[in-house]
Amino acid sequence: MESAVASAFLKAVMGRLFMALEKEYSKHKGLAQEAQSLQLDLRMIAAVMDDQLRAMGRATTADARTAVARLHAEEMLDLAHDVEECVDRFLHRLTCRQHRGGAGAGASSSSLVRRMAHELSKVQSRSSFADEIQRLKTRVREAQQRIIRMKPTLDVLAGGGGGGGQLTGAAGTSSTAPSCRASRIPVGIAEPVEELLSMLDEVDGEPEQMRVISVVGFGGSGKTTLVKAVYDDPRAKDRFSRRAWVTVGSSPSPETSNGMKGILRAVFQQVLPKDAIDADGQHLETSLKEYLKDKRYLIIIDDIGMDQWNIIRSTFEDNGTSSRIILTTTIQSVANMCSHGNGYVYQMNTLGEEDSKELAFPGFRSPELEQGSASLLGKCDGLPLALVSVSDYLKGSNEPTGELCAKLCRNLGSHLKEQDGHYSFSELRKVLLDNYDSFSGYPLSCLLYLGIFPNNRPLKKKVVIRRWLAEGYARTDSLRSEEDIADENFSKLIDRNIIQPVDTRNNSEVKTCKTHGIMHEFLLNKSLSQIFIAKSSRDHPRLGVNTNARHLSFHSGELTECVASDEELSHVRSLTVFGHAGDAICYVRRCKLIRVLDLQECSDLDDDHLKYICKLWHLKYLSFGSNISELPRSIDGLHCLETLDLRRTQMKFLPIEAIMLPHLAHLFGKFMLHEDDVKSVNKMSKLQKFFSSKKSNLQTLAGFITDKSKGFLQHIGHMNKLRKVKIWFKHVEGSNNYIADLSRAIQEFTKAPIDRDTDRSLSLDSEECPENFLSSLDLETCSEGSKYALRSLKLNGELHKLPPFVNLLSGLTELCISSPMLTQVHLSTLINLNRLLYLKLVAYKLENFEIKHGAFPSLRRLCFVVKSVTSALPTIKHGALPNIISLQLLCQGPVGLSGIEIRHMKHLKEITINSGVVVQWEQAAKNHPNRPKVLFLRKVDPMESEERERPCAIREQMKITVAQPTSSGDGLNSSLNKIRLSEPPSSRLEMPVRHMVDGH
Repeated sequence: MESAVASAFLKAVMGRLFMALEKEYSKHKGLAQEAQSLQLDLRMIAAVMDDQLRAMGRATTADARTAVARLHAEEMLDLAHDVEECVDRFLHRLTCRQHRGGAGAGASSSSLVRRMAHELSKVQSRSSFADEIQRLKTRVREAQQRIIRMKPTLDVLAGGGGGGGQLTGAAGTSSTAPSCRASRIPVGIAEPVEELLSMLDEVDGEPEQMRVISVVGFGGSGKTTLVKAVYDDPRAKDRFSRRAWVTVGSSPSPETSNGMKGILRAVFQQVLPKDAIDADGQHLETSLKEYLKDKRYLIIIDDIGMDQWNIIRSTFEDNGTSSRIILTTTIQSVANMCSHGNGYVYQMNTLGEEDSKELAFPGFRSPELEQGSASLLGKCDGLPLALVSVSDYLKGSNEPTGELCAKLCRNLGSHLKEQDGHYSFSELRKVLLDNYDSFSGYPLSCLLYLGIFPNNRPLKKKVVIRRWLAEGYARTDSLRSEEDIADENFSKLIDRNIIQPVDTRNNSEVKTCKTHGIMHEFLLNKSLSQIFIAKSSRDHPRLGVNTNARHLSFHSGELTECVASDEELSHVRSLTVFGHAGDAICYVRRCKLIRVLDLQECSDLDDDHLKYICKLWHLKYLSFGSNISELPRSIDGLHCLETLDLRRTQMKFLPIEAIMLPHLAHLFGKFMLHEDDVKSVNKMSKLQKFFSSKKSNLQTLAGFITDKSKGFLQHIGHMNKLRKVKIWFKHVEGSNNYIADLSRAIQEFTKAPIDRDTDRSLSLDSEECPENFLSSLDLETCSEGSKYALRSLKLNGELHKLPPFVNLLSGLTELCISSPMLTQVHLSTLINLNRLLYLKLVAYKLENFEIKHGAFPSLRRLCFVVKSVTSALPTIKHGALPNIISLQLLCQGPVGLSGIEIRHMKHLKEITINSGVVVQWEQAAKNHPNRPKVLFLRKVDPMESEERERPCAIREQMKITVAQPTSSGDGLNSSLNKIRLSEPPSSRLEMPVRHMVDGH
């Protein structure tokens, strides 16, 4: 809730502040009282913010915030950020001076002068800080007074916005549109209508039962239009003797009996003559249940919420007549819960290019229009409501032209604003504001944060979450961790379909995602207007207007002229550069309090620029691009750094100064310890002492290269917080000690600490080693009372058999194996892994593969990737894979059913193939009670692939490429990294859908 967010925000800020005050000034008399006063001032600010936000919550209408409430919430959020900046600037002046080493041994004769100046500056800092606190308190009082003056108006709005809400109904025999939101020009829905109609039928051999079909998608995606077409279809009319349509929306109050009665009455009026309804409205639920008990009915409930469904669902009991209830919602979790069990969830997709043009420019086509409208259609992103809004706007002119479309594209954001918007976009505006208003406090910051990134490429979930954590956008006053809060915020964005999954990992967790195009445009303009983001690009050359923004995002060298001034960019919390940065990267040193520096896609950053970056003491997240080849030892100046991403660099060696950063939690790349450091006894001793004293915070080390020099191997056992490791093995001739060191290091990592039960992930790549190298690794059986804590294991190399230690990993839940050939021997080794949830097997050829009855009782997702066109698919016996949800058969040759019987896989939801007999698989899916989706591999732009992060083997255009036995490079284990999947080709442009991939 908003009220909890403000105090949570300031609680973390105050904690850091007063710890510093106590440490720095405890020796000064009188400062304890000053510190206490400052603490009370900040607590008062937090309390006032909470009171105001609670008041705004009570003063809103039933269906959305008022514009006044929205502006006030934004003002209070901005104030919260300003309080943190005030504290950070104060702490920066204190802490940075302590680390500048001005008074060490051998100090010059001017040290006394420096100390006196330092004491004087501390007094000035305290005075300046107190003055700024007073200014913040004044701002709070002014905001409070504004709300008091507006309270009478807000009370009127709140009183007029409640009530029982409006319900609209379509008569059971009428084809009149049940809601004004249904598109006037249904386009591109022929195939979805057929698919939805097929869900009205029962599967042969299955008992007749009621099913709930949930149609879910972003607002304006055409859910109502699609369901209306199904409702009016003669086939639906013939199948159901009783039909009703109710549009709920967010107006009805589900907590009241009036809200429930309104829905039930609307249904009753359509399935039964009006004169048969209980006149006083009593016993509606009982009467409706009694009337429908032997009827086959179709009920449409448009735009429902979970609370409303929970209240009314008991009315619609399963009467064994194959009745159907179709719900529409914008919330994924609502759809999943409503259809849980024997129901279906239908996910709306966006329109393809041709359908988008037809909807936006009906009757008009010309080369000039095609070229001029491309960017505009890209922003609409196939959303029907956005395209209809564009069409309505263009109708106000004499005729649509490419020039007019280009102008609309430039100004589209302003049309989505409340005050400045064109009336043609009013309905679209409401959809976007409804999504915006569902977030507040820190989650609202997370939402606005999406505007930093370009909308034409996928976002990596873990990158976004790590950046949020570095920015402090996942704080809470609860006992939950910040990581859990950040993950929850991300899940809410997914749940509302604001961001859409592009790829998923082996465990079904979202890996990459994409912000919905029109929502991204709306958020970007919101962020720019609130000076939350300053963005400079061809489409948004606005950075020079205000350098007080908290987040700077630059495209293609626009940075120089914007910040080439003497002004300190003290408000800047993040800098993200895409493309050419020019000389302007030098000005990053003015961003004294910057937390995030994302230069992964900066094309002209080089080693010389790092001298500026290594002075950013508060930096928490840092990523570099391909031009960086060496880290300077001055990186030890990045005291607060938590994430260091070197995957796209050319770096081969890492200085120990980077490893010894006290707060570093996530280190990504492919490197070895610097040769000079490994040869230095003093440095290795220093590193050993650092790990042994438990000062390291390292959780992810992905990864490093090993050779005969021990390097990282001798230290893994002392990294007590390490959870994820990736190792590339280098070939070493005739070294038994090397194998012993590797085995010992892996065993140390995989054993669970006594005081923790941490899930751990290990990836081993032996592609550059002789065949069967991995099989020579030998781990001892754990002693009684201890166990192996490994949950995820990835093996890549030429494996004649699996390493013996795999069988010891009884707690393993995720396993990925890549080898030129995999046989039944490999599979037999895995039979005892009863907890395995995710299994991926990648090979040039499968030989004699058979999954027998009872095998893999816990497995949820199984993926085979086979390169050879002659290799046979595995045989899956009846009774195997009882809990399988996703089956992926990605083979180079044709993929027919091959004797695989999916009917007995009662939990199956999706089947993925890259080639094969489409009709066979679609028919098999229709004969399955769950009607699993049949997904097909498609080609994608290489820019969408995560494998840009590091050099990799050359791959074919089809992303199914799997290395043959003589391959080199990243090899088999990365073969899925570029796969995208889609449903069968149609006029609709399908969002890339889930598939199993590696990576961190």
